[in-house]
Amino acid sequence: MNSDVGNQEFIKKINRRLVLKKIKESDGISRAQIAKELMLSKTTVSAIADEFIAKKMIIESGKNAVKKGSGRPAKLLIYNPRSAYGIGVDIGGTKILVIITDLSGETVLVKKVPTTNSVEQITTLVEECISEAGLKSSDIFGMGVGVPGTVSPEGVVIRAKSLRWFNLNLKEQLAKHFDFPIFIGNDVNYAAIGEQWKGSGDRASNMYFISIGTGIGSAIISDDRIVRGYQYRAGELGYFIDIEDVRQKNFNVLGELGTFEKKVSGTALGSHGFATEELFQKFSSGDPKAADIIREFVIRLSIVIANAICILNPEKVVLGGGVSESLQPMIYEIAETVGQLIPMKADICLATLGSRAGALGAIADAIVQVEES
Repeated sequence: MNSDVGNQEFIKKINRRLVLKKIKESDGISRAQIAKELMLSKTTVSAIADEFIAKKMIIESGKNAVKKGSGRPAKLLIYNPRSAYGIGVDIGGTKILVIITDLSGETVLVKKVPTTNSVEQITTLVEECISEAGLKSSDIFGMGVGVPGTVSPEGVVIRAKSLRWFNLNLKEQLAKHFDFPIFIGNDVNYAAIGEQWKGSGDRASNMYFISIGTGIGSAIISDDRIVRGYQYRAGELGYFIDIEDVRQKNFNVLGELGTFEKKVSGTALGSHGFATEELFQKFSSGDPKAADIIREFVIRLSIVIANAICILNPEKVVLGGGVSESLQPMIYEIAETVGQLIPMKADICLATLGSRAGALGAIADAIVQVEES
């Protein structure tokens, strides 16, 4: 792409954003009024409006604007959250969660089923969910699908070990069955977007999300964008290494539990002979052995959070995943420890969406991508 074309695309994207923002902020506004207020040509505004109508992001009301002078009254452009619906699919190791919401994130359907790596079965599941929600395919503006693995921007699942998917063009496979836009992303990235949109992320533009479950992973949101990295693997927190690992020659191997994951994760906590919930219960009851285990867990996690804050300078650090649900009694101590380690500040909090974060994040990503495409 030459520089002139690139500049034109950049300007067009900005104009799209401005026009949609103007429509969202109004109770109904005409093309002419938008053109006047944004100092854009009527032709430009009309073309952008037609694009958003085609994408189902806005509707054109039959109600006419008040007529001033001569000429035909103009129809109003309205942002109606119920004009279209998004689908979020979170494919996990044991379950698949499907959520359908309107453009504002208002949920109209939630369905959870045992997981499968069959694209055909996933396709059937989505079709069933659309029908159960009382919708048609034409009502859907887009779908996001979260996968526990490495995903390219083109929708190719490069590696998802738990699903036995390698170099699978999931987007292409799903697109054979659906005529609405489809987006594929990493499940932790989508969980981060979900928390930013509807959870404790509070729409922070710069956020670091840590998911602590059986393993541990993270996602980086910078200036409202997911940081994917060179090989789309940014946020591989489980592979963090320290001098202790180097001295003991505990090195990371692709596909195996990471060095940090062996110390801070549900698997790490479970290696002491107790389920995570039981271990935290023992800690709360004053059990000295549990106290030692949890204290070390908190210190290791706090050190990594402190280092991440120094590198990323996020406004918020959000802790999610199954283990985070047991961290409520420790969150103040984690925040206090981080505050003692570094002079930089960030709000450290627990996620609030639970298992719904990934599917909601998939919808939020679909909204942004459809709006900007």
